[in-house]
Amino acid sequence: MEWLRRASSALRVVSPERDRPDRPTSEAGRCELDRVEFGQPRRRGGRGPVLLAALALLTAGCSVDGQATAGGSEDLTARSLAPADFPGHTATRLPAPAVPAALADLSGRPLHGSVTPAECTPRLISPDGAVVIVGPDPDTSTATFTSAVVHVDDSLDQVTGLARRCPRTVTGSAPTAVTVVTTEVLPAPDRSGNQTAALRRTMTTGGAESPLITGTTGLMAQQDGLRVIVEYRHQGADEMSAEAGASLDALFDSAITAAFG
Repeated sequence: MEWLRRASSALRVVSPERDRPDRPTSEAGRCELDRVEFGQPRRRGGRGPVLLAALALLTAGCSVDGQATAGGSEDLTARSLAPADFPGHTATRLPAPAVPAALADLSGRPLHGSVTPAECTPRLISPDGAVVIVGPDPDTSTATFTSAVVHVDDSLDQVTGLARRCPRTVTGSAPTAVTVVTTEVLPAPDRSGNQTAALRRTMTTGGAESPLITGTTGLMAQQDGLRVIVEYRHQGADEMSAEAGASLDALFDSAITAAFG
């Protein structure tokens, strides 16, 4: 299948010694990512779980625990959720080369391309030290849960302020795909001792006749320069179900405990 061939070619292990048990974890294997599209919406009936399984297989040979980070930022592994904390207990930690694309999706800032209006471009989230875990929703084939713990240099007030000023933006340009993004600031979840925020985004790609629509609900908590993000991403413009919302809230609580104690 073409989609699987492209996914397989995107990630390749280039160290011939990655399986040597005498090598330390940080040297166990070096992965190169040509391109991974984490935010591409799929038509109903797509291959969401199969793609996640393929991603898990592709990343299995790329060790990430204890990995050194660029820029000297603290490795946040000890402050992250574990895959077993996710609904269904089948999540996968993304290898370092895939983290920038995932953070681009979470922040709403394209990894490639621009945002219109330009002044609505979200701030870049550094991948240094960041940990991102993605897992399928066990109740549907077209949705995923994501958690991230990251270093930041802005506040959640700045994040929500930008969202309020820019409720509608456009990414991409013709003749490639153009995506219209609408953003809504939701009531911030109350978590004592943490600055919190919540956003809902709807991304519509393609023409009016057969658009591809993806919806996300993201919850964030922050202390100083450390932020946790959990997100539910699903196909279609409808709001997430009550069951998915409860799972997202539980994941958020677990992420806060893991990051801040």
